[in-house]
Amino acid sequence: MADKKIRKFSKTNRRRLLVVFLFVLICFVLLVVRLVQINVKNGTDYEKNVLSLLNYDGQTIPYKRGDITDRNKTVLATSEKIYNLVLDPYVITHSNIDKASEYAKEVLEEYFSISKDDVDTILTQQPDSRYVVLKRKMTYDEKKPYDDFLASEDGNDAQKIKAVSSGIWFEESYQRIYPFSTLACDLIGFTASDNSGLWGIESYYNDTLSGTNGRKYGYLTDNVDLQTVTEEPHNGKTVVSTIDINIQRIAEKYISQFMTETGAKNVAAIVMNPNNGEVLAMASAPIFDLNNPRDLTVAGYTEDQLADMTDEEMSDALYTLWRNFCVNDSYEPGSTVKTMTVSYALDQALVDPNEQFYCDGGQTYENDGTFVSCNSVHGELDLTGGITHSCNDVMMQLSDRIGITSFTKMQKLFGLGQLTGIDLPGEASCAATIYTADNMGPVEMWTSSFGQGYNATMVQVVSAFCSIVNGGYYYKPHVVSEIASDNGNTVQVFDKTLMRTTVSKTTSEWMKNALYETVENGTGKAAQVAGYKIGGKTGTAEKLPRGGKERLVSFIGAAPIDDPQLVVYVVVDEANAEDQGQSSFASTIASNIFSEALPYLQIFPTEEVTETETTNENTSDGSYDDQANEGADNSDNGTSDDDE
Repeated sequence: MADKKIRKFSKTNRRRLLVVFLFVLICFVLLVVRLVQINVKNGTDYEKNVLSLLNYDGQTIPYKRGDITDRNKTVLATSEKIYNLVLDPYVITHSNIDKASEYAKEVLEEYFSISKDDVDTILTQQPDSRYVVLKRKMTYDEKKPYDDFLASEDGNDAQKIKAVSSGIWFEESYQRIYPFSTLACDLIGFTASDNSGLWGIESYYNDTLSGTNGRKYGYLTDNVDLQTVTEEPHNGKTVVSTIDINIQRIAEKYISQFMTETGAKNVAAIVMNPNNGEVLAMASAPIFDLNNPRDLTVAGYTEDQLADMTDEEMSDALYTLWRNFCVNDSYEPGSTVKTMTVSYALDQALVDPNEQFYCDGGQTYENDGTFVSCNSVHGELDLTGGITHSCNDVMMQLSDRIGITSFTKMQKLFGLGQLTGIDLPGEASCAATIYTADNMGPVEMWTSSFGQGYNATMVQVVSAFCSIVNGGYYYKPHVVSEIASDNGNTVQVFDKTLMRTTVSKTTSEWMKNALYETVENGTGKAAQVAGYKIGGKTGTAEKLPRGGKERLVSFIGAAPIDDPQLVVYVVVDEANAEDQGQSSFASTIASNIFSEALPYLQIFPTEEVTETETTNENTSDGSYDDQANEGADNSDNGTSDDDE
């Protein structure tokens, strides 16, 4: 009975298995038919899809960062191609060429002075590695002998060349080079390790100077052949600055001379074309080397000082060094802004040019008795005398006529407390230091009239002054004149940009005469240049805290004053001298810059040179020790009791 049940079960099972087998067979036949159809009709497409999923080695081709040049196309910053020597151990160790490893060791020792033992260690310990950098930042001259070897047609080297050509290769990149090292360092700026700009033109025009990397990669053709494609990089554009390298050198030479002979916390100069806002030179000290911007020894730090510095102190020192004093830093401008007070009063018909004033040594605010001094009693002065003698009392009397509301408008008109829009990063506006109509009282207005109690930047002061001497036209200051493609074609031109008018031509003409008198017979005598008519204004600002000896002195002038073509502004911050308040420190630097820059620009003398002037010019060494103070009475050194 049991046997019958087993046989019966087996027959049933066999039938089921037969059905399953037939089903599987039919599916298999259908699958084979489908595969045949795929292979016949769509085989190539599927093969390409599968192969496209494979990884093919690609290579980035770096772009060249654009150059920075001066106005005459002298290169100030460029990028030089450098090479990393790369070894592919896998190619060498898996080569079907006998002695491939020995060939590689011989070549690397002969052409790159890498010992055979070092190479052998790499090949032994990293046989499957595809990328080992042996040397970095090699020059073209250093790699050329190896290139010549690979291109050799000497049959004796054929096997060796074949063995190493794919396993020893170069990876290209670029290194930023600054041909003049420290020249215009805080204006040009430098780049980070990722080739992005830091500070200066390098930062502001980073997008323009940057390009797009190319690449080399493989793809499949319709015939399923692997083809190599090279997409060339797009290089960055060239930035042509307004800087004249020769005028920049002149400015830096006399700043350096002052730092050597006298020294100061900071010394800076801006040379500008007053008729279009172009900056021809922008210099300051201390300086740094653009090719090695983290080397503080260039700025005068000793090795002992550096050894004693903490990381934080080191970072602070570098940050301070890299800042552009002319744009990023601010200070109380002092008496150079008296030109604005007088110009505005004249333009608003608040004063007659021939009007007489009386300076009794200062002004007293009757409400609380605050006395704001002139530090001298000048007595009777006309308006020109108020400028030539740098009289604070006259400025305070003019500010009373202007009034608080109009005075704040005047400051805005001349750009104080506002960004000039210069094409450099980190410009300071000083807006927080400028009094408004709501918080300015009579005393604050008085001190502001002669440049104390608020801050300004050098670029703000020089831009305003240019408008006063050029007929009243306030041009946007700029340091770049054009953009060019990497093959030299001009892409964009930056023409002068008129922002507004500040004074009338009549006022401008009167001011030029007063500024000429200031240099000829007033506080600016140290700025005289034999044969040229120079007009300008000195400045001395007492620094906080009041009552100390710290002073910032300055001079701003134009030449030839009858038709200004050049404006020079010099600031000396805390000179290393017992009396820091000698504005002649700045005036002498400005005179020296004028004396070389004017002839270079083919602006020739128009005035007769006396025998005394010729003798002084021939014997002068440009030193600063024998220069007179700014006026015997220090009239430019005004203070206010409320500020002390």
